[in-house]
Amino acid sequence: MKRACILIIALLSITGIIAREEVFPTIKTVEYKLKNGLHVIIYQDNSSPIVNVGVMYHVGSKNERPDRTGFAHLFEHLLFNGTKNIPEGELEHYLREAGGYSNANTSADRTYYYTILPSHQLKLGLWIESERMFHPVISEKVIGREKEVVKEESRQRYDINPMGRIPERMQAIDHENYSYRWPVIGSMEHLDAASLDDFKVFFNKYYIPNNACLVLTGDVDISEAKKYIKAYFERIPKGRAVIQPPYISGTNGHRIIRDSIRGIKDPHIVISYKAVPETHEDAVVLDFINSHLTFTGNNPLHEITKENPGILKVTSSKELYEMAGNMWFRSSFKDTLKYENVVESIQDQLNNLAKNGLDEKRLSQLKHSYHSGYTDMFYNMAFLADMLAISYLEWGTTQRVNNLIPSVLAITNEDIIRVSKRYFTPDNRTILLIYPKK
Repeated sequence: MKRACILIIALLSITGIIAREEVFPTIKTVEYKLKNGLHVIIYQDNSSPIVNVGVMYHVGSKNERPDRTGFAHLFEHLLFNGTKNIPEGELEHYLREAGGYSNANTSADRTYYYTILPSHQLKLGLWIESERMFHPVISEKVIGREKEVVKEESRQRYDINPMGRIPERMQAIDHENYSYRWPVIGSMEHLDAASLDDFKVFFNKYYIPNNACLVLTGDVDISEAKKYIKAYFERIPKGRAVIQPPYISGTNGHRIIRDSIRGIKDPHIVISYKAVPETHEDAVVLDFINSHLTFTGNNPLHEITKENPGILKVTSSKELYEMAGNMWFRSSFKDTLKYENVVESIQDQLNNLAKNGLDEKRLSQLKHSYHSGYTDMFYNMAFLADMLAISYLEWGTTQRVNNLIPSVLAITNEDIIRVSKRYFTPDNRTILLIYPKK
């Protein structure tokens, strides 16, 4: 009988029926610093003849002066115009001829430029990014043109929609004493009032090698890449050390703020719960909770609108930054309904989480979704490069990327209950009420 049991166990192990420790995809990076402080991250994946060349600067809208906002976003545009050695308008031509493309994005905490190219064009990508850092053209002509581009973007993205400025109104309330209080796109008045020297000072302070990281992912020869990185980047002078502004908290406790705007038909509410920075250990649980609240059509927030026809729409979002964070719930509702009913309906769903957590089926469903999404990241060189750079600049280590899947799969109902109890309380929220202006 004993031999039979051993045989059965052996057979089950071979067929994979017995559970074994799950193996997650992992990456191994090569990392080092140049003499000028530029941190280099290289991840080699030769499965496809593509390379991503990215440079992330630890500068965003939070690094701006209160009377000179919008600089980081403007430079996102400006550094595509040309450099001392790349004639104006030719950067895109070079990339197109090489079969590649380039893009960039700016947040409150960082600015990221990246170029995707066939791997044999690695030198072109490195040269372009070194030119952006070392030889930008910052002139009255270029600044003037980019101001108009940003103004049009602001009009199209925010001003054309009566609801477009509501998020920045909530930001200003959440972070009243800190530079997260203004939007990344900044103030058009500030851009107009700024001098050419203002822009040059901002660039020279933040767009320096020791405030950036260079990340290569994809089909690279590491020894060859190191040689060209040194040739293109080590000649760039090191700048003064950049100190990120420490967070200054705003007013704590329950608040209700009323406002009105023209052009909206129904009242609108934003409920903001003070949370944590994206680097805090609870951030992954808050992200998981937000996914539960929004994932698939039968999510809890959708159920609110089904149960109460007076509530027209409910959404949630995590507004987590490097230095601070909030969870937002937004809703439009009929003017025949009291706003307290909306607040109560949302709070009931959060109280249920704080009391019961999630059922095992829902917990498993969400974990599978995260697992699949993060696994895909390991094969998307552009997305992976972005995550590696963010992880290094904000968490201090690229190895955070290897912990993304395990950290989500380790979330328990106890974590969900604990985090819900801690943050989703009436005395930890601010309510912004927006009514139609007559």
